Order: sequence, then C-alpha cells, then structure tokens
Amino acid sequence: MFSSIDQSIIRTEKMNKIFSYIKSNFFVKISIVICLILTLLFGLLFFLSEENTSNDIENLRSQGYLSDDIGIEFHQFNLPRLSAGTLFNDQKKLLSSNDLINKPYLLNFWATWCGPCRAEFDELELLWNEDNLVIVGVNVAEEINEVEKFVEGVSSTFEIVLDQDSSFSSKYNVRGIPVTFLIYNDKVYYKWTGPISPKRVRDQIVLLEESGVMQ
Repeated sequence: MFSSIDQSIIRTEKMNKIFSYIKSNFFVKISIVICLILTLLFGLLFFLSEENTSNDIENLRSQGYLSDDIGIEFHQFNLPRLSAGTLFNDQKKLLSSNDLINKPYLLNFWATWCGPCRAEFDELELLWNEDNLVIVGVNVAEEINEVEKFVEGVSSTFEIVLDQDSSFSSKYNVRGIPVTFLIYNDKVYYKWTGPISPKRVRDQIVLLEESGVMQ
C-alpha cells in the first residue's frame, strides 16, 4: 500500500513526464495550439450564424415575405378525422397536433358551402401529392355526412378534421373562410386569408428553410 505522500509523488512524476514529453515534441505543441484555435473559430462561427438567422428573419419580415401575423399564438388540437385522409390509417379516429411534430403543415379552415374553399381544394391536393406538404383541412360547423359527401366528390386524400362547434376555429379568430396557417413545431409562421397559391406556399417554405427556421 502506498501512503498518500507516495501517491502524490507518483502523480507528480507522471505529470512531469507528460510535460517533458510535450516540451520535447514540437508537433504535439503545435497540434494543441491548432485545436484551441479551431475550437474558438467554430464557437465564433456558431454565434454569428445564430445572429444572422435572426437578422434574416427580420429582413424577410421587413420585405413583406413574412406575415405580420408571425406571432399568432399556436393552439393545440385533437379533432375527429375523416377516414379519407391518407396520412394515417383508417383506424386512427382523432388527429392531434402532437402527431405533426417536425412536419411543416397547412391548417386550412373551410366549409362545403364556401365557393373559394371548394375552388382551392385542387391546389391543396396538389401541395399534398406533389410537394408532400401535410395539409389539415378543418371543416367548420358542418354535419359529418355533408363533409363526407363533398370530400368523396372531389376525391380528396389530404387530412380532413371536424370542428363541429367552431370552438377550435374561434381560437384562431377565424371570421371568414378560407383562411390558412403555415405551422411548424407548434409555431405559426404565416397566415393566408382567401384562396392560397401553391407557388406562394412553396416560396414561403423555401424562405423559412433558407433563414434556418425549418431544417
């Protein structure tokens, strides 16, 4: 057994050997210096990239590419879904906002009696089928048989959920339809009032991806 003094001496001798090795080996010293410099550089680059991302978003907002409604409060949901949707299997009765984490999606409020809503269904279907953008169509205050009949007639395959008492749409202060929100990870990034344009949606997503919001 070594005494505490002996152990201290042994540790000191080991440290002295290490320092002697470093002093005698030029390349080891250079490598350590380079590693320290690279660590500082990577830290600086990370800080600057975070700052630039924030500046990019502000620039997009000032140019009108980001809506002033970017600060709209997100509201979670857990709503009955129609079986016509193909994002999940037919056994899933409810669609929750938790199901869509890490997926950008459009939350579109609509009704069968709304002409502009009916007209934009083809555009929404296009975004779902060709761009793989998740679409959640929220039908406002209609009976399920009316909604099912309409959806079957237009052969829609994106997700349709029912807000039969309008309680969910009221949380988003929906007073006219159609109205659409772009959502990613429980944050609202854009709002369109009236029929949407696939090009505008695509451009908006590209801008948010380039600004680092969506990755």
